Amino acid sequence: MRESRDFNWRVGLLFLIFLGLIVYPFRDLFTVYENLRGEIKVNDQLTLYITQVEASSLSRDTFHFYLYDARKSTEEFMSHVKDIKPVMITNDEKATATATDGEIYLRVHGNVYSFTTVGYDVRIHLDSSPY
Repeated sequence: MRESRDFNWRVGLLFLIFLGLIVYPFRDLFTVYENLRGEIKVNDQLTLYITQVEASSLSRDTFHFYLYDARKSTEEFMSHVKDIKPVMITNDEKATATATDGEIYLRVHGNVYSFTTVGYDVRIHLDSSPY
């Protein structure tokens, strides 16, 4: 007579496959995609990068505006984008940004979730209005 029950590998494997089939359709709920939308040279030291963040299929896309070192490449920016705090986060896909005489002009028609100018040696002008 057996005193303990052994683990049945076939049943365990079938259970993992079954669990994977249940969880697979929900994979986009936890995945964040950040795509480069544009870049604007502000001055010799800074470049303004605009990215589109697709968080999940259940939420709206957001648009992040970053200031980054102009001497570094776009590929280097995208590899470090998770470590950089954005200057502005909005849900307006038609938000515009221009740089004139070393100053940044942002125009947004929609929600601005986050905006900061602390720590940058450039003036940022924000023109925001509701829809």
